[in-house]
Amino acid sequence: MIYTDIGSLDGDKWESLIQAVFKKKYDTYQEMVASPGDLGIEGFVLKEGIMIQCYCPDEEYVAGILHEKQRDKITTDIKKLSANKEEIVKHIGDCKISQWLFITPRIGKHDIHAHARKKEKEVEAEDLEFIADDFQVLVKDLGHFIQDIRQQQIIEGEQLSFSCAIGEIISEPEMTTEYDDNIRDKNKIRSVIKNVYKPKNHIRLNELTKRLYLDGYDILRRIFNQSPELYERIAKLVNNFEDDVEEVSMSWVDSPQKLITSMEEKLIERFGKDSHISTIEHEDVVSITKHMVAKWIAECPMRIE
Repeated sequence: MIYTDIGSLDGDKWESLIQAVFKKKYDTYQEMVASPGDLGIEGFVLKEGIMIQCYCPDEEYVAGILHEKQRDKITTDIKKLSANKEEIVKHIGDCKISQWLFITPRIGKHDIHAHARKKEKEVEAEDLEFIADDFQVLVKDLGHFIQDIRQQQIIEGEQLSFSCAIGEIISEPEMTTEYDDNIRDKNKIRSVIKNVYKPKNHIRLNELTKRLYLDGYDILRRIFNQSPELYERIAKLVNNFEDDVEEVSMSWVDSPQKLITSMEEKLIERFGKDSHISTIEHEDVVSITKHMVAKWIAECPMRIE
């Protein structure tokens, strides 16, 4: 899974989007199903003489490794044009291929274009009957298709995100002396009921807040391990909401408990408006919310004075 301007992507999702774009854009586009054999292309446009091959890495790679994987993928699939020439002609008939497009979300290094020129010469040397005289190997990234992809996402009813969410995380809890002091001091204020300080309430609130803070992260860790895309959406929402917590609490004039209740309700409501996050069971959403409130008490975005 990688993070891009159009959201999280893996190989299947990337290919699905590109297939949809080409089917909408070209009347003569033909998708190539991988079975019964892989001919090195995802599809072709008969009228335009275009072949396409998609590639999306399975994880975030540094530029050098991404380049190597893209280079090797091009090399492997270009060789299949010659190895499968008879089978390819059966599919494309008299069509002459002038472009072979390697479509990938992002380019690792610009050296990939020099590699494409090298592959062009190798294909030309094969003198294949279905290759046009002006044959090109072109590398195209997300930017070439982003408007078409956005339109496709709208058609499919997908929620669109335009803010950068790459690397969004919710930091794991860490019980420092400072955080312990914050919990104790804020809960002491919460323990004043009708102008009377309740020491037993204070002790219990401290225990509860620490437990929600330290143990409450477990559910987020499981979401991260099992569904990175869902975790990233939660992290983005929570991190944005944290600014509201700080702003509201700075000017709050009612009781501390009403502040906490208000923030919990607003966060749960915000979770419910996200079609992906709302698929989580309500009790799990409540657990995440209570963990976040405890975190804001400990780490200070939520001011209680």
